[in-house]
Amino acid sequence: PYQQNPYNPRGSSNVIQCYRCGDTCKGEVVRVHNNHFHIRCFTCQVCGCGLAQSGFFFKNQEYICTQDYQQLYGTRCDSCRDFITGEVISALGRTYHPKCFVCSLCRKPFPIGDKVTFSGKECVCQTCSQSMTSSKPIKIRGPSHCAGCKEEIKHGQSLLALDKQWHVSCFKCQTCSVILTGEYISKDGVPYCESDYHSQFGIKCETCDRYISGRVLEAGGKHYHPTCARCVRCHQMFTEGEEMYLTGSEVWHPICKQAARAEKKLKHRRTSETSISPPGSSIGSPNRVIC
Repeated sequence: PYQQNPYNPRGSSNVIQCYRCGDTCKGEVVRVHNNHFHIRCFTCQVCGCGLAQSGFFFKNQEYICTQDYQQLYGTRCDSCRDFITGEVISALGRTYHPKCFVCSLCRKPFPIGDKVTFSGKECVCQTCSQSMTSSKPIKIRGPSHCAGCKEEIKHGQSLLALDKQWHVSCFKCQTCSVILTGEYISKDGVPYCESDYHSQFGIKCETCDRYISGRVLEAGGKHYHPTCARCVRCHQMFTEGEEMYLTGSEVWHPICKQAARAEKKLKHRRTSETSISPPGSSIGSPNRVIC
């Protein structure tokens, strides 16, 4: 925050307006990304808490507090299950804090450029993998045949995914046959790349018409990104577990829908009373209030 001088010797051409409410900024002002806010207006778009004295995120032209951002867009560590902020490590579709990505046997971090052996959900470093191989064979559930080409896995690298063994070059998208070296989505035990999975089985957001990855909000058989479902009256997002009122393609907070109905009913009553009033009636005159 900084102090905005209300005196402007150059006239009103440089008047600063609040990005949120549009009124002129006077006194203490918060400036973020070349936008100015009253301190009372610089709040989280989801829960409404103040952001002037706390951390925040900026996404889709909105300012969101840390807690709500993590709930809406956060990535959890596959090891400790806490949200990841800062640097992230991704391996075979899983994400980790750098400190959590360690060998499951020796508990040491993986050296840069070192090979990682996956066995189910466990990650083993190259040194431990060699020691295990030299002492006794690793027991893997199921036959030692590739689930892709059906041939026996004898030499070379292999991976364990979807409770099956695969040659590294055989773990492909079922549709486009691209080799899956990172993230993938499975359906009925079959792997797909993200693009093909969405095109065949994906769910589109009712508002933006884009495929939904991650959390989805459902109401009346319609699906939304959590940030796309907004009340048509107050334009605020819906929090998790909050009741929604759906009319056609419009989504309302129940209290906003009730207020809209009350306003419509009052407007209709005023119109009706005005239309039936006889000549000279004082209905609608400045000194009479119709309730």
